[in-house]
Amino acid sequence: MKDTILYGDCRQTLPAFIDKAQMCVTSPPYYGLRDYGGKSKQIGQEQTPEEYIEEMVNVFRLVRDNLKDDGVLWLNIGDTYYNYRSDGNYPKQTVSKSNQDLPSFSPARGNKLEGLKSKDLIGIPWMLAFALR
Repeated sequence: MKDTILYGDCRQTLPAFIDKAQMCVTSPPYYGLRDYGGKSKQIGQEQTPEEYIEEMVNVFRLVRDNLKDDGVLWLNIGDTYYNYRSDGNYPKQTVSKSNQDLPSFSPARGNKLEGLKSKDLIGIPWMLAFALR
């Protein structure tokens, strides 16, 4: 038996994975919480929660296709508090103490979402759970 850890964008690595996996353990980027910079296709910077959920469903279809019939998925997903600024600029998010070339402001979530007020939990884990049924 051989253990394999795939590193990289799962949308590219999973289709190349030949064997079926017994288990997938993952903690995908949370919606709107980190901007890792420089990548237009990064997960988590979608304009709406619905777009984020759609992207997550696409990812987990790939995971499902690569799991054995009795395979298991361990998914760690957290919620996001809604905040809205009309100027669309949010404070810089840091991912480590290294000198990474991150943008000084994150432009995501500059659109107002109906039914949410500042500091509301968006409900991302529930939205994803229902979408993955």
